Amino acid sequence: MRMKQVVVVFSIIVCGAGMVMGQTEWVDDPENPLFGPGNTGPWDASGPWARAVVFDGSMYHLWFTGSSQGGAPTDMGHATSTDGVEWTLDPGNPVLIRGGSGEWDSNRLDGAAVIHDGMLFHMWYSGWGTGGYERVGYATSPDGTFWTKHTGNPVMDVGAAGTFDDELVRPTAVVLDGGTYKMWYGGCHYSTGPFVCHAGYAESSDGITWSKRQDPVLSPSDDPTAWDFEIAANPYVIFDGATYHMWFSGASANHWSIGYAFSSDGIEWTKYSDNPVVSKASEDTFHSPVFNDGTIWRMLYTNAGSEYQISQATSDCCPVAVIFSDGFENGDTSEWSAVVP
Repeated sequence: MRMKQVVVVFSIIVCGAGMVMGQTEWVDDPENPLFGPGNTGPWDASGPWARAVVFDGSMYHLWFTGSSQGGAPTDMGHATSTDGVEWTLDPGNPVLIRGGSGEWDSNRLDGAAVIHDGMLFHMWYSGWGTGGYERVGYATSPDGTFWTKHTGNPVMDVGAAGTFDDELVRPTAVVLDGGTYKMWYGGCHYSTGPFVCHAGYAESSDGITWSKRQDPVLSPSDDPTAWDFEIAANPYVIFDGATYHMWFSGASANHWSIGYAFSSDGIEWTKYSDNPVVSKASEDTFHSPVFNDGTIWRMLYTNAGSEYQISQATSDCCPVAVIFSDGFENGDTSEWSAVVP
């Protein structure tokens, strides 16, 4: 992110819940899309969906789901990059596949949240199976290609009947903060009434046994004319040490776009006032891993018109956020400063 520091006569300190890293202005790559339908074979003939991006210290890893002709079923693919720009598809794709007949993830795989601890990749993914529910499983890998599913899967179930996530729980972000795994996920109810999805939150000490927060942490708008009136889910979260930043999928009238929100604790979120930050009139945009390649912020998002593709947008700009600290209440202006794009 390219920033410049400006010292003004009455110095202002930008800190706390700042939006300094909150990338909200995105520009499409002129060479889009990165991947299209069938790039790695018939298993993803209907197109890929971006799920998660991780940097392991030397290489960027992207995981995506691919649908066969007709849109389902779905397995998980993998690609790597040394710079976050040029990607090489894994010759072993798909690298994570559905379970056998009758298993909890036998129909399709969807969401994925991945972290790297210096030794292993840890993935929390969602699977559809018997009963028509989407639950959370866990798998580990030494290289991002060869995965071992946890024998106790699924590790997180849907909520009780009548709750916001009683039919679908889809992990999209996990952050290891100290000794606590923090997960954000999409939670949906759809069999009776309208299809409504919120963003949920859960914590774990080991990544296997999870405690879900009862209420969602981000919800669709109450305004029927809003862009996210029906859905506010698929949260992709980055923690910069002080502030949690979320890019999420929102939908209304069956049109999907991407919005931004920020939080000081990962639970109470404020939506950006000028959402959505990525939206196209002629197609849907959703599922948006975000990362910094050392020089600029990149978003890999899924766009859907007549087919599914993974495209890229970049950002080096964020809104100005002024949050006061020492010296404000007592009128001492000597220590104020400001950071602006």
